[in-house]
Amino acid sequence: MPFKHILLPLDSSTLAEEAVTHAITLARSSGADIHLLHVQKSPSHSDEHCTDPVEWRLRRAELRSYLKNLSEQITGQNIRVTLSIVEGRPAEQIVEYCEEKNIDLIVITAYGKGGISRFDFGSTAQQVFSGSGRSFMVVRPAGAPPDEEETAYRRILVSMDGSPRSEWVACQVASMMRGQKVEIILLQVIAIPEMPRRMPITQEEHATREKFVECNRRAAEAYLDEVARQLRNGIKVTPKLLVAQNVAERIYATAAKEQVDLIAMSAHDWQSGAQQVTGTLCHTVMCQSNLPVLVFQDLPEAQLQGLRLGSNICEIRHPTLSNDSSAHQ
Repeated sequence: MPFKHILLPLDSSTLAEEAVTHAITLARSSGADIHLLHVQKSPSHSDEHCTDPVEWRLRRAELRSYLKNLSEQITGQNIRVTLSIVEGRPAEQIVEYCEEKNIDLIVITAYGKGGISRFDFGSTAQQVFSGSGRSFMVVRPAGAPPDEEETAYRRILVSMDGSPRSEWVACQVASMMRGQKVEIILLQVIAIPEMPRRMPITQEEHATREKFVECNRRAAEAYLDEVARQLRNGIKVTPKLLVAQNVAERIYATAAKEQVDLIAMSAHDWQSGAQQVTGTLCHTVMCQSNLPVLVFQDLPEAQLQGLRLGSNICEIRHPTLSNDSSAHQ
């Protein structure tokens, strides 16, 4: 399973709480435990110049009670929970906690106690994405925590680009959702090459561009069919191929049109290097989509190299089921 330890940072705001049911859903699907974490600002990091020690201790007791109540609700669903309250700057402490506890997924809302702003993410979320190096799910708060029925992932869109990274993401999602009533949509968008210039392109240039796009489309069609074939095993997998000039826009627009519940993608596409936190494509989808986005960080280099050399895309099939047993089709 892709995840073992899920971190759910909470600042006791209703906006942050909208990530709770998503963390529960992912923990159930992957058999992971959940770490509830609150970072309480110490007097030296507080916005107030003078913090009453008594008031500070009372606040800490309230936070512990808050996390304990939430922990009891989650453990009632047979999910292991660890709760912690630490002191310091929120983003720094979250990143440090990830390293200490071997967290492999962070579930966090785009905004927390600071409220929704004109920026794409709150400062804490942005710093956590940048500094943790972990896979993460970013949830766009809608104003009220969703119930568990609303966070059931019945349709998941996986962004594909022909790279080993995207193949691995598709495999991880299929593995996590195995045995559930879910449809996985494998979406690849063929980019129309840009030809910026003052004068319109010639008829010959237009024909060349069309031929280039058609070659890519045919190759992608065969590729998506093969990946879908390997992933089907009691689960519905639908390949979808589109052609567009703006790839990121087509991804989040298609997700909205298809009424998917979740977008899953690699942090880095075939063009971006692992030196960046996320590639341009992933960052744009995260910023523009109102849907939760599950972002997988890179595979270890050894495994990526194996995929490049032709290793199997996915080894999750059960021999008792045939390839044609794609349920719910």
